[in-house]
Amino acid sequence: MTEATLLIHDVHILAGAASQDTPLGDILIRGNTIVAVGEVPPQPPGSITREIDGSGLLAAPGLINAHMHSQSGAMSGFADGLSHPAFMWLTQAHTSRRTPDEIRLAVLLCATQMLTTGTTALIDHFPGQRFSTADMDAVLAAWEETGLRTTLAMRFFDGVFSDIIPAGIEVPASVTALVSGSGLLAPHPLAELREQMPDLITRWHGRAGRIGLCPAPSNPDRCSDEALVFCAELAESHDLPIHTHLLETKAQARIARERYGESTLAHLERLGVLSDRWSCAHAIWLDDADIALMAERQAIAVHNPESNARIGTGRMRTPEMLAAGVPIALGTDGSGANDNLVMQEAMRTAALLHRSDLPDRRQWVTSRDALRMATVEGARALRLAGRLGEIAPGQLADIVLYRLDAPWWRPLNDAASQLVFAETGAAVTTAIVDGRIVLEDGRITTFDAPSVLSEIEAMEASLRARNSDLFAAADAIAKAVP
Repeated sequence: MTEATLLIHDVHILAGAASQDTPLGDILIRGNTIVAVGEVPPQPPGSITREIDGSGLLAAPGLINAHMHSQSGAMSGFADGLSHPAFMWLTQAHTSRRTPDEIRLAVLLCATQMLTTGTTALIDHFPGQRFSTADMDAVLAAWEETGLRTTLAMRFFDGVFSDIIPAGIEVPASVTALVSGSGLLAPHPLAELREQMPDLITRWHGRAGRIGLCPAPSNPDRCSDEALVFCAELAESHDLPIHTHLLETKAQARIARERYGESTLAHLERLGVLSDRWSCAHAIWLDDADIALMAERQAIAVHNPESNARIGTGRMRTPEMLAAGVPIALGTDGSGANDNLVMQEAMRTAALLHRSDLPDRRQWVTSRDALRMATVEGARALRLAGRLGEIAPGQLADIVLYRLDAPWWRPLNDAASQLVFAETGAAVTTAIVDGRIVLEDGRITTFDAPSVLSEIEAMEASLRARNSDLFAAADAIAKAVP
């Protein structure tokens, strides 16, 4: 079967974060790969399957959301002013006990946000509870339906969620009994994981050329050493990334010191598992030795600047980490912690967050730093370094087209800076993932987005009724925890 060939002609091209200009040119895509950029030689008659007129448009690399949670897709607007433990229990109430169709609806809601604002690839840290194989099949089938490039980070814990259990706080006995007896956060036996994860990888990894899987500790401190070693061995044998939350809160840093007598990162190093396969969401409470260790091992920090600020967990030491050579990708986190999945907002926040603290402007995170986090460093977190994140021959064809008639693009001064500081996702008109058009003239082509949006309220109402006990527990904990 002849591969489809797509030609975008007469378009302004922002090839990547390092680009200083946006020349007019053409982009030729064959199958899922970019084969020519700029001056495209004449092609044989009839060989072009589809042409896109790029006049008045900017072509940019698709953005990569390196940390989000599809399970919290319907949680925008919740949890303002809550502590981290209270927020986590409210999230349990919103995301637990879902049916396969409800898992699908949450994925499609997230995909609608991302596709229409320029994100083409992601890491979904799923779910928030102990999972079944049926849960994972449902979420993977939904992501395949969307057309997005997706790595499902199979989130698990075989230990306890000690960092979100309020310590020294009076909580009603009925709530304590519910939290401990619900089974939602019961440890996942390692023996089950050893069966489930390889089976899921065998059946799903590489599906449609866009679906990937990886082991994903909820947090290393919630997992046994045996489970962490298993993750490293599984990732090595299948050439997979490893994704995790890391030192998001001060409590997690304290618990690690009490448990290991050293930091979480130092413990991973002592186990012999820390490597460039790890992408570590949040990475806030790192000391200088931790930063040096991440740089040495080229473990990837995934910056989530908006959710960190929203919940008040702290600020990642981005300038120091960049200076030390730590690779930094970028994520939005879930809608419960950030309210939207718009990567342009995450880029802008990452670039601006530390500036008022740094009188030496040479230490500032620049717009190009932020764009690099959202493209080539995100590709690194997906284990696709050198294959994704730029518009160049040989790269996978994940490309987004922006309308240059939007007022924030007039005049076209510095496309990289305008993409980070001015764009909101509102000017996105077309998205191409793996050479396939998945958004055209602002309309998603892979699923019925308006129908999905119309079903979300009913899903949420059903969950509220079904999980009334968990909402009551979350409310009690929120009142008890200052």
